[in-house]
Formats: sequence, structure tokens, C-alpha cells
Amino acid sequence: MLLVLVGIITLWPMTTTFAAPDLHVSVKTGLDQKTKDGKGAPIVFTIENKGTAFAGDLIVNTTTSQTGGVGQSIALAIGEGEKQTVTLTVDSIQDPMMYGNPVKKNIFFYENGWKSGEEVPHSGSQLITSTTFPEQALFIAGLADNIDRLSSLKDLYLKGREGTQLLNLTKLDQSPLPSEPGGWDAVDIMAIDNFSIADLPSKQQDAMLEWVKAGGTLLIGGSQNVAAEAGVFSSLLPLEIKDSKEFAPTLFNDKFKDPVPGFQAEKLPDGTILLQQDDTILAASQLVGSGLVLQTTFSIGSESFRSSTGVKSFWTDLLNKSSQQLKQRSSQIYYTPPTDDLMWTVGETNELFPSFKVSTPLLFGIIIIYIILVIPLLYLFLRKKDKREHAWWIIPVIAVVVSFAIFAYGGKDRLGNSQLQHSAVYLVDPDKTLSGYYAESLLTDKSGDFTFSIQKPSTVTTNSSMNSIFGTNISALDRAILEKGATEEVLSFRNLGFWNVASIYGQTELEAIGNFETDLKLEDKQLTGTITNNFPFSVNDVAILSGSKTIELGSIPAGETITVEKEVKATALGARSSSQNGYMSPVANNQDDLIKMRKEGLMSFSSIHMNDSLKPTLSATTGTQIMELSLNDRKAKNSPISMLLQPIDIVTKLKGTVTVDGDLMEMQLLSSSGYPAEEMDEVSKEYLFSEKEYSQTWQLPLDFAEEVESWTKLQLFGTDFNQYDVSVFNVKTGSYELLEGKSSPTVEPASDYVSKDGKVMIKLNFNDSQLGEPSHPPELRLTGEVAK
Repeated sequence: MLLVLVGIITLWPMTTTFAAPDLHVSVKTGLDQKTKDGKGAPIVFTIENKGTAFAGDLIVNTTTSQTGGVGQSIALAIGEGEKQTVTLTVDSIQDPMMYGNPVKKNIFFYENGWKSGEEVPHSGSQLITSTTFPEQALFIAGLADNIDRLSSLKDLYLKGREGTQLLNLTKLDQSPLPSEPGGWDAVDIMAIDNFSIADLPSKQQDAMLEWVKAGGTLLIGGSQNVAAEAGVFSSLLPLEIKDSKEFAPTLFNDKFKDPVPGFQAEKLPDGTILLQQDDTILAASQLVGSGLVLQTTFSIGSESFRSSTGVKSFWTDLLNKSSQQLKQRSSQIYYTPPTDDLMWTVGETNELFPSFKVSTPLLFGIIIIYIILVIPLLYLFLRKKDKREHAWWIIPVIAVVVSFAIFAYGGKDRLGNSQLQHSAVYLVDPDKTLSGYYAESLLTDKSGDFTFSIQKPSTVTTNSSMNSIFGTNISALDRAILEKGATEEVLSFRNLGFWNVASIYGQTELEAIGNFETDLKLEDKQLTGTITNNFPFSVNDVAILSGSKTIELGSIPAGETITVEKEVKATALGARSSSQNGYMSPVANNQDDLIKMRKEGLMSFSSIHMNDSLKPTLSATTGTQIMELSLNDRKAKNSPISMLLQPIDIVTKLKGTVTVDGDLMEMQLLSSSGYPAEEMDEVSKEYLFSEKEYSQTWQLPLDFAEEVESWTKLQLFGTDFNQYDVSVFNVKTGSYELLEGKSSPTVEPASDYVSKDGKVMIKLNFNDSQLGEPSHPPELRLTGEVAK
């Protein structure tokens, strides 16, 4: 009996040791197993448990920069012998080798949760991998009963894009469609043909709608039952479909040979017709938030349409035209993702707190007084008292007291409460919703964990002073954990030190809360009219941005209107210019300087990543924190700055002689094979040309195209004849004419070179030896006379 008892006691620990979960994992990443670098994606985990029951957290490490990233967590419970499929939507997918430190594992399991549990090893996939494409690739998500019906959308070359990927999302082994907007983050266009959105679960439909509102394009082909099949988009269609009819091939382009089945249609009140021939509507769109619904009246999957040799050209023209209604970033060869750039242009100044600044003269004065007291005065005093032997303990005590006083003075604003600085910049969309970027910086008053609640939908990444690209490679889950809830995101910074700085960055969207109502007119270089603040808070630093000009207008209280009377040195106002890349923070002398630096950082960032409208921009700031983002269970002093940007219309009354510079026009550079030139620097306007021939097309604003009676002069500035020959298209003769001479060739008169719809076309023919070299394309200036 004693031997049996001893055996039980001996074997019991071994039995306990072997009783553990045995998890095997397989992973599918992205849509159709494809992802975009830096974009969000759904990750589908298939987890089989061959051991005892597991209850805890699955954590995936995500990285967004050299010092940024989070461990994204999802609660999980898998019984013994069970198999589960779990979908986690991450805000960013990036190459594990991107930042030089090879990552061998980014999937982790913690039993009993990440806060108190221990990691449980697993077999199978240890690292999330996928076929990753650059951010500039065009992703078209295909939803059709047969993906071949959408084959005409393959291999398109659109402005600012690097190739096209058509994603087959309805094949048999495809994972379920995303039920979170972030799962569609990599997609640019969602193409629908013979597919009923209405049959999808409401959560998936809502995710599609939120994705469109965030800037996506829903392309839906002509169908007799399109209103019923469109589901959540049924009230957002730009067209009402009528009777069926056949469209003549000439309605599309001269390369179409066979009739295309379609439908008669009427434009609905909020729709905008994009293509129309006589009384036949081919396509229309309707803006939805920052995105749009693009509807055709013909079947995009019909054999006669998709097999035509002219279909690629047709799609290129239509999709480029529709994209002009959206906020589009130009193609840049050295493009920095917005969140990465946010860390530098906004984050560096946002992490400078007023309490960091200690008065140098005061400290110097304390040290001088300390020296005077300790050396001559103390000596004289002790000598007079004949107590010089006490100097050995008095001097150290004075040193400690003075050091403590300096510490207390320097840290008086950092003791007792943490400090927060919130900086955000938003675009005001036509439907009064806001979309933009934010940075939240924390200065801790003690060590420990710090937890934030962040509104949805928002992307979240982090940066903290415990991270260093030159120091220890700290795993993202050891820095911060992100838990996604139904109504908010919860971010927990882990083990922050005393007086550490940590920051949160991301993109966010807000429901309709207000806008600026403008009624402005520019005539004889006088800007007049009114601006009404329809936001529920006062705004300061109100200004109109056009080119490099800033027209300052002051402040507007909530709900009030100001009258504008300003003299401007321009006959028209257009899009604002981009600030210099690589914003460098100046030195701050006081708190006002810090506030100014934060505003300048927001302005610099937005000029690069939120500057795609051809209209002037109304800008303003407020000391109100607009988005919901809060530090939980701790007291903190907050300093918020929110910047608002809204493209506005200004009625221009043209008289006499007018001059139109390039910054008032839209410019497109395409090679003879349809590829856009790569923009190397948005400020210097330097491009990389990889083909021999490029077409440069300038589009005048509508006011000038309609009101200018004759164009008297055409000038091209910055022309580099050493690298390319320049020809200008003569509308009257239908041919290009070679220009020669200096760097600023001039054509007078110029009416024959401006089309009725306001286009000027330039052809650049590069020397063979200059291909692949950076170059400056010409800048256009037109001078004309307005009709009396």
C-alpha cells in the first residue's frame, strides 16, 4: 500500500504536465490570399485542439514601422478535440523582413488571457505570410456568379497605379467575406455582376457600406433587379433602371464591334452622370462619404462587352473619370504611408510636453547661489562660530536639499497626474462626416500599464520611448495589446516606465457633426462673401489655402457667420500647394511655441496626404477634442488640437485679361502605353520617366474654359530640352507641333491649342540616353481675354 501511494505521488506531476492544450494552426491571409503592404486584412485561423480545453487569447503581432506596432488580441475558447475557425481583422500587414530584424513568429496563444496567463506553444503556422503587393497596386474585388464575367477588369492601367489584381471572392474555397470595414482596406474597387448583395448577412453589408464611406468605389453593373439586389446600397444608387435595350457599339468607343445589352435609365436626384451619348446614359455615380457608388446601365459581364478589344480603354477612361470625384493621391516613387509620416511630421512635436522645458536662467541662478552659499558664506559663518568641523555634514545636506528643490521645480507639472496631448486633422466631407488622422501622446506620472479606449472605426498603432531601432528588439505584444470590441478599441500599453512618453497613431472617421457653409465670390482681386460655422464649437485660425497663399480670416464662434472682405493678388483661387517633405521641428521656447509647432506639423502632414482637391481649402483649428479617445482609470491633463479642412467653391467673376498658372489646373502624365510617370517629389515636381514618349494633359477649371473668349499666350516654364523634345497639340489641325528654343517656349496666339472643354495636350519625347533619369516636366501658364 505504501509503494502504491509513493507511486501516485511520484507520477502525479507528470500527469499534470502532460495535461495541456495541443493546438495546431493553419492560416489564410487577405482576400484571395493577397494583401497590400501596410493595409488591413482579414486573417482566417483554423485551430485544432488535440489536447485539453484551451481558454485564453490569440495574439497576432503587427508592425507598422521600425518602432510602431501592437499585439492584436482576440479571446478564444476551444474544447478538447474541437476544431474552430476564427477571423481576426488586423489594421496593417507588412513584410516581416522589412525593418531588418527577421521575424520567425508572430502568432501566440496565452492561456487564461494575456494579462496573467502563460504562453502555450502550438504547431503548424507560426508566422502570418501572404502574397503582398505594393500600396499603389489596384485591387478589384470581384463578386460574380462566375469570375470570368469580370475578366475585362484585368490588367488595367489607371492613373497613379502599379498594375491590377482582380480578386476572386466567390470561388468555392474562398473564406467568408469580411464583416468588418478593415477587412476591405486593401480593396480599391468592388465590382458586382450577377451577385445579390441583399442576400449577404447584414453585418457583411454594413462592412461594405462603411468601406465605401471611407473612400472605396462600388462598381455595380446594369441589371433589371439591381435595386433589390443592391441591399444596403439600394437607396444610394445614382440611377433608376427602366426597360431593357441594346446599346450600339459606337456608344462605347470605335473599337467596339457588337451591340451590348443594357437598360434605359433615369438619373436620380443625388446622382452625377459620368458617361452619356445623346439621350443614352452609360454610367453615373453618387458620392457616399469619401467614396462613391458607380453604376452602369449595361451588363459589365456580357460577352459582347468583355470580349471587345476596346474594353480596356473604356474602363480606363471611366474609372479615371470617376476617381476624379474622390480624394486621390498622386503616384509617387518614394511614397511614405500616412501613418509612418504621421509619426514624424506630427508625432515628434506632439511628444514635446511643456513640462520638459525648464528655465535655464533660473537653474543657473540656483547653482550660482548654491556655490556662493556653500563656499564663502558657509565658510565665514562656521569660522565665526568656530564650528568649521560641521562642514562635513552641512555641505552634503545643502547639496541634497538643492538637488531636491531643482527636481521638484523641474517635475512639478509631471507629478500627480499624467499628461496627454491630442493632435488630429480632419477632412470635412460633403455629407458633413469627418475623416482624418490623429496622434495621442502620453507622458506618464508613474510606471505601470496604461489603457485607452478609442472610438470605432479607427486604426491603431503605437510608438513609445521604451522602443528603439538601435536597442533591444522588443516584441509588439510586449509593448502594447489591442483588443477590438463591438463599439470601441481598447489599447493597453504594457510596463511603461516613470516619465515615459508613449503615442497612439491612426486613421479615424466620425459621423456628421457639422461643416462650414460658404458663399464667396472673387472679382477684380477682391474676395467677398460670408462663412458660417455649423460646428457645435468655436474655431480659430480660419484661413483659405490656395497655392502657396494663406488668406487669414480670424475666428468664428459656434453657429455664427463672419463677413469676408479681403484683397488677394490673384484672378482665381485653386488647390493649395504641398509643403516641404521631411518637416523639421524648430526649437520651442515656451508653450505657445509648442502649440504653434503642433499646428504646423498637422498642416504639413495634411498638405501631403490630404490634399487632392482642385478647389481652395478652408482651414481652421479648435481646442475641442472631436473624436472619442480617453485614458481609462487614471487622471490626466489633456491639451487637444483639432484641425478642420474643407474644400470650398468660390465663384470667380472673370474680367479683362486673365492668367492661369499650372497650380489652378489638373495635370496628368501618361506614357504611350498608358503608365503614369512616377512622381519622385511632390514639392519640386520631379518625375521619373521610364518610356520614350509621354503625354502631358492640362485641364482648365470650368470657369476659365467657359468664360475666356480667346487665349493670347501659351507659355511652358522649366522645359528641359536636353532631356526631351516638346510638342503641343493644335486642336484646329489635329496634329502636334514641335516647339524649339529656350527653357520657356511661348506660343502666341494660343486659342488653337486649347480645346473647347479646356484641355491643353503636350507631348514629351525623351532622348534614349535620358530614359530612367529624373526630370522636370514643363509647367503651363495661359493668358487670355474674357468675353465682354
